[in-house]
Amino acid sequence: MDVPFEKLFILKERLGIDDSYLMALDPFRGLFIEKKEDFASYLYEYFREIPETRIFLEHYERPGFLKKAWANWFEKLFSSPFDRDFLAYLWGIGKRHVEVNLDQRYSNLGFSVVRQYCYSIIRENIQPEKAFSIIEVVDRIIDFCLLVETSAYIDMMSRCDIELIKGIADKIRNRITVIGGNIKRLSKKASPDDPARQLYESLILQSISCENMVSDIKRFFDIHQRGSRIEEFPIADIIKDNLDRVRFKDPDSKTQIDVNISAEAPLVLADRKDISELFYEVLSNSFDALDTQDPYISISTSVDPSLPGRVRVEIFNKGVPPRKEDLERIFTPFFSTKPLGSGFGLPIAQMVAKKNYSKISIEPVQDKGTKVIIILPTP
Repeated sequence: MDVPFEKLFILKERLGIDDSYLMALDPFRGLFIEKKEDFASYLYEYFREIPETRIFLEHYERPGFLKKAWANWFEKLFSSPFDRDFLAYLWGIGKRHVEVNLDQRYSNLGFSVVRQYCYSIIRENIQPEKAFSIIEVVDRIIDFCLLVETSAYIDMMSRCDIELIKGIADKIRNRITVIGGNIKRLSKKASPDDPARQLYESLILQSISCENMVSDIKRFFDIHQRGSRIEEFPIADIIKDNLDRVRFKDPDSKTQIDVNISAEAPLVLADRKDISELFYEVLSNSFDALDTQDPYISISTSVDPSLPGRVRVEIFNKGVPPRKEDLERIFTPFFSTKPLGSGFGLPIAQMVAKKNYSKISIEPVQDKGTKVIIILPTP
């Protein structure tokens, strides 16, 4: 299992759960463990009273299995060290809830029932002067279990959704490639004066557009899924590298480009690959929107005056600025003002910005062009 142990141990640490803290439970562990069968029966009957979960319980593939599983969970809660094996066990439960299509709200409700059941054990069996400290420990370990299992549930759901979309994209792309190839073969057979030739060429362009769109959808989710490696790096390097990437597509471009990097904020703190994708998409969009009669782009960086610890990057291009109604949709997937645009360039840029604790916005500059503002963290 792909368990994010490092992140989970950080959660454990922030909740203040360590061996010395858990020692307060030592004299009372047996008290909780001996109630495991009663707990499982109590939880079972509790959820039998809810119509939505009664259906699930009465149609489970092995009668009695859940009671055993819950009793085992309750025992582990008070007997296992909070180590990697226990975290993997909790993570597996969260994934299992997705596999059996359990509504996460009922899982969260279950943790509330667990908490109340533990309180009743404490009230009935532990002296009042010791009960408060035991309640505090129990609260923290239940909170931690809830955090781990919910994290696994969300992770699994996201992965399922993303893998489904990527799978669909692959299938569509394969079929588009076949269709496009067949149209090209038909086009080659048509004579130059054949009326169908123009239709074939139009279909070929649409086929290429669809292929590009599917590729961008896959790239969007690949970047979204990719883990982040936060590091310091010069913003000037990212700007230069991606200017070269964009220029490579049109080496004969006569665009005038001015770059001004502030010495006060030379470094940013983010995932280098992600930020490179962001700048590639923004610069590509800027080049596509240029005024062909006066192609000009300026790129400047500065310390953001309103956000300490941030660098502000402004990318201005001369050209027709986006319309007001388009600005509201410009970061929406599939929206594009270009005839063959996929509508995923700026959504990729915005997704990367959010993923790296950054911001991106676009402002029309009246009678001049368009300004893109990117706010990035600095070390």
